[in-house]
Amino acid sequence: MKKILLGAAVSAALFGGVAQATITFNANNMPDAVTLNDTTIVYLSGSSALSDLIERGLTVGSNEGVCKAGTVHKFVDLGTGGSNQQAYICELNTAANGSATPDTAIPAGITKSNLLVYKRNEGGSGKGVVPVVNPAQIAFLNVTTNPTACTTATSTTFASIKTCDYNSSTNATFATPTFGLSDVNPQIFSVGTENAPVGTTPPLPPSPTSSTYQIVPGPGVAFGVIVSTKLRNALQQAQFPTASNCNPSNAGYTDVAGTGVDTADSVNCMPNLSSDQIADLFAAYPTPVSPLKANISAPAAGAGKIHQWTQLKTSALTNLFDQTIAKNKPANAKVHICSRTVGSGTKAQFGVKFLNNGCSSGSSKMVQNFDHSAYAEPGQANYKAFNPINTTVESALRPIVHAMASGGGLAECMDELDSGAANSAGSFAPASAYGAPGATAVRWAIGIQSLDKNADLSKNYRFIKIDGAAPTLKNVVNGKYPDWVESTFQYNVNTLPSGALKNLVLEIVSSFTTPSVISFVNTKTGTHTFGTSGVIAVPNSTHPALVNGTVDLAKPVNLLSHAVFPGTGAQATNNCRNPLIYSNNPNNNNQGLQLN
Repeated sequence: MKKILLGAAVSAALFGGVAQATITFNANNMPDAVTLNDTTIVYLSGSSALSDLIERGLTVGSNEGVCKAGTVHKFVDLGTGGSNQQAYICELNTAANGSATPDTAIPAGITKSNLLVYKRNEGGSGKGVVPVVNPAQIAFLNVTTNPTACTTATSTTFASIKTCDYNSSTNATFATPTFGLSDVNPQIFSVGTENAPVGTTPPLPPSPTSSTYQIVPGPGVAFGVIVSTKLRNALQQAQFPTASNCNPSNAGYTDVAGTGVDTADSVNCMPNLSSDQIADLFAAYPTPVSPLKANISAPAAGAGKIHQWTQLKTSALTNLFDQTIAKNKPANAKVHICSRTVGSGTKAQFGVKFLNNGCSSGSSKMVQNFDHSAYAEPGQANYKAFNPINTTVESALRPIVHAMASGGGLAECMDELDSGAANSAGSFAPASAYGAPGATAVRWAIGIQSLDKNADLSKNYRFIKIDGAAPTLKNVVNGKYPDWVESTFQYNVNTLPSGALKNLVLEIVSSFTTPSVISFVNTKTGTHTFGTSGVIAVPNSTHPALVNGTVDLAKPVNLLSHAVFPGTGAQATNNCRNPLIYSNNPNNNNQGLQLN
C-alpha cells in the first residue's frame, strides 16, 4: 500500500481541529498578514491589578492554559513600558499546534491557529465595566497597522517582547471590548461614588440581565497599603524599640536593597498601621471648608484630614517626622499620596474596604485633589486640580495626591518620590516639581497596590501590615487580613453572542480562575519576603476550599467569599458584603475557620 503524507494544514482541514502554524512577523516587528489571517483576536479591558494574572496565565503552558508553551509574544506601549497597554499573541494550546499538553476545552468552532489578546490597563477597572455594559469603542495598543515600527528584544518569560509607539490620537486601534475585567463588582463603578468618570452613561451600572450583560466571577485579589522605603524605615524606628534589629538606629539592622536578605524586609519587621489610621490618611472632608476652599477644584470632595507627617504622633512629645534619623527624613513633611485615576479598581476597592464608599450613601470619599495626573481622557479633567511647578503647592492645607493611570504608574510615583529622581519609564519625574534631582525632591509617600507587585523589591516602596496582619493569602483565608476583594469578568450579550468566540472567551476566563494557574502566577509575581500573596481562587463546586480554614498554595482557594451561596446571578459577588464561610454543601459540618 502506498503511503500518503499530508501537510499539517491539509490534514487539519480533512480531519478537523486547528492547523499548526508558526507565528511570523513583518519588517515592523508586527504579526504579518499570513499570521493575522490565522489568528482570533479578542480585546480585554480593565483591571491593571490583575494584569500579571493575565500575562502569566497565558504563559502557564499546562493543559489548563489556552496558549501553547513557549509561543507567547508580548507587545507593550513605549511611553510607560507596558504599564498602560499590552497585547499578547500565541499559538493556541491544541494538539494540532503540537502541544504536549493540549487544552481540549478550546472550542472546536475556533478554526484559526493563533490567539491575539489585547489587554488595556489604562483607566483601570472602570474600563472593564463602562464600555462593556454600554458598548463603546476605546483605544488599545496598535500591533497590526502601527505607523511606527516596533522594537524587539528577547525575554526569559516570553518568546519575545516588542515595544511599540502608542498614542490614542495617532497610533492606537479602537475597538469595543470583547470582555472586561474589574477588581470589584460593576455596581461599585457609579458616578456618585466618584469611581466612574463624569459623563458615564448610565451613571450607575444596571444589574446584569440575559439581554444586556453577564458577570462571570473572577478570582479573589489581595490588595495592600504601601509606603515609600524611607517612610517604611521611619515607621520601623517608631514601632520597634532601639534594642531591636528591626529598628534602623540599631547596629543589627540590615537593609540590602532589592534582595530581601536582611532584617528590614522580614515579616517580623514589617511596620503596621490600623484601619482607622489608614482611613484618616486617605479620607476627604465631606465638603470643602474654609480655609481649604481656595485649594479645592470643583467637583472634588475635599481635602484630606492629615496633610503633614508631623500629625502622626509617636509619643506625647514628638511625631513620626521629627523622631526619624537623618538618612530617612525627606526634605519636607508634606503627606504625598500615590493614588489612581477615577475608574481604577484599586482605588474603588480601597474605598469599599476602608471608607465604605460605594456601599452606603453616607460613606466617606477619597481625597480628590490630583496634583499629578497621567491621564487625559474625557471626564478625568474634572478630577485634576493642577500640576505643581514648585514647592509652593506643598503649603496647602491638604495632602498632595498624585493620580496615576495604572498600577505601574503608581509604582513609579512611589519609587521616584523615595529617590527624588526619575527612575522609571513614564512621566512622573518628581524633581520637576519639588526641586533638583536627589535629596531635595525626596518625599514620604503612601499608596495602594495589589499584592502581585514588587515581590522582587525592585521599586522603592514596601507593603505594611494592616491591623497587625501581613498581607498573605494565609491571613486572607483565616480571616485576619481585611484588604481583599473578588473580581469579576463582564461581557455584553449583544457584543458577544453565543458561538465559538463566546465559548473561547469563557474558556480563557476559566483558565484565569483555575487554582493551579493562579498558583503558577503567584509563584512568579506574588512570592514576597513576608509570605505568598497575590491572587486566590473563589470557592465553588469545582474548586472547593479546604475544610479547616487553611490554604494549599499549590492550588489556593479561599474559604471565604463575598458571594451568597450558590454565588450565581443576583447572588454573585458583592464586595460590600462581609465575607462569610462559603460552603457548597449546607450539610457540611466540618468546614470552619482555623484558630491560631
